[in-house]
Amino acid sequence: MPPISDVVSADHALIKKAFNGLVESDPTRPRDATEFIWTLGRFLIVEDLVVTPALEHHVARGGEAHCRVSDYDSVNAMLRHLQQLDTTEDSFEKQLNIAWDELELHLAPEVVADLERLEESMAWPDADGLGTKYERIRDLLQKPYGKEGVPDAETLAAILQTPRQELMLRIGVFG
Repeated sequence: MPPISDVVSADHALIKKAFNGLVESDPTRPRDATEFIWTLGRFLIVEDLVVTPALEHHVARGGEAHCRVSDYDSVNAMLRHLQQLDTTEDSFEKQLNIAWDELELHLAPEVVADLERLEESMAWPDADGLGTKYERIRDLLQKPYGKEGVPDAETLAAILQTPRQELMLRIGVFG
């Protein structure tokens, strides 16, 4: 059973790889942003369903709310906007870089600060079980989309627009 910090770090690496692949592709030709948007979107969904509740339960002190850059609704809105842009336009490149700048502030410190504190605050089997739960929910979201695991644009838009509670019901996660 992997610790939660390991599985989240692996997802961070996938997000960075998808971002780099998109940035390094020829900006004068139509580019497919679906892999980056889906990799990040899937991460945000799983983080919202697994990591955020665990942090609120095990780490938050005295009602102190965690300031999380990966707020599900705001980043999801950014992803929906990014998905609708023409990848050959300068506005796409600008929005992509804005999104990445915001994410970079979140990705590295998350493992070092939040997840290490979370693992320290949980008993050993619970901390490893959280990593397994994360992987299980991530895999539920991955399965229907073929070998590469990236949905087509229409399916991706539908997933990103589905309200959190409805999405939880659809994938069989009830809290």
